[in-house]
Parts: sequence; C-alpha cells; structure tokens
Amino acid sequence: MKLARRSLFSRSLWLAVGLLIVLAIAFIFYVRAEKQIDRANESRHQSYLLADELRQTSDDLTRMARSYVVTGDAHYKTHYQDILAIREGTKLRPVDYQSIYWDLVLPDQPPPHPDSKLAVPLLALMRQAGFTSAEFAKLAEAKANSDALTATEFAAFQLIEAAPTEANRLRARILLNDEAYHRAKAGIMRPIDEFHHLMDERTLAAVDAATENATLLRGIFA
Repeated sequence: MKLARRSLFSRSLWLAVGLLIVLAIAFIFYVRAEKQIDRANESRHQSYLLADELRQTSDDLTRMARSYVVTGDAHYKTHYQDILAIREGTKLRPVDYQSIYWDLVLPDQPPPHPDSKLAVPLLALMRQAGFTSAEFAKLAEAKANSDALTATEFAAFQLIEAAPTEANRLRARILLNDEAYHRAKAGIMRPIDEFHHLMDERTLAAVDAATENATLLRGIFA
C-alpha cells in the first residue's frame, strides 16, 4: 500500500515537473515571439526611413540647385555637394540625419546636428537592411535616376558660373523647372513608390505572422 502511494506520488511529482518544464519552454518561445514582433516592427520602420531618405535627399538636391541658380549664393552649391557626398559615403553622416536636417541649415549658423563617426553610402545601408532583391532593385533604380538628374543640375550651375548674365540665369532656371526636369523627378519617385508597396506587403506579413504566433503562445498562459 505504501509502495503504491509512493509510486503515485512519484508519478505526480514527475508529471508536475514535466508540466513546469513544458510551461517554461512555452514561455521562452512566447518571449521570443514577442521580441520577433518588435524586430519586425523595427525592420518595417527602418525600411521606411531609408526609402524616405532617398526621396528627401532628391528633394533637397532640387531645392539647393534651384536656390543656387536663382541667388548665386555659393552656400547652396556647397550644401548640394554635401548632400551628394553624404549619400555616396564620402562625408560623415550627421547624427539623426533621417530626421529634419537640411531645412534647418541656415547661413552663419552651426549645423542642426553634429557629425557622426559613420561615412557609408546610402545604398550600402539599404543592402544591410535585408530588402528583397525586388525591393532593392527599385531603390537602386530610383538612386540611379537621381544621380542622372545631377547632370542637368550641374549643367545649370555651369551656365551661371561661365557667364552670370540674366539670360544664362533664365536658361538655368528653365533647366531646373521644365517638363523634362519634372519627368526626371517622377522617374525618381515612381520606383520609390513601387518599393513602398513591395516593402509594405512583406513587412506587414512579417508583423502579422509574428503577432499570430505570439497570440497562440499567449493562449497557453491565459
């Protein structure tokens, strides 16, 4: 009788220990699932920031180029060259560069953010972000089109630098505002928009999958 009771107690004890182990393992997987949600959301956020940086730098280049040909102020050409250098990784990236930066750069004022210790091409950051080949191809296409547009912008610069006459300033302004220029800008923004659709679909699916997995595991402890 005593042996039977001991055997029953032993089985109950091992069953309880086994159940605790199962619950502990399930909890570990649950914590990992919750962290996966955070990682998926962070990946989604960083993807948006990188694509938006490409869009924003294109717009900043346009603004600086137009400002330079209208005013002749060399500060705008310097800013233009700095934007290109940061994007190509030949100049240090400012801290928090993906927040508002060039709209806060004013003459005779310190930079809105100090330089970081990082000088890396934007395309390299995009490669590190884990984009699919289709997504990366869209961003690479947009950047290539943006790089091509700089030829028009430099041509406008050369006009006013060669002979800063009113006629040349007018020709330079037309170069940066005519239909061809706007079509070229659309050629930059269109693949960025297509990238957003591809990336949004992929990252949203990753977030949904991670959330569903965490919800199932959370049900064990409900």
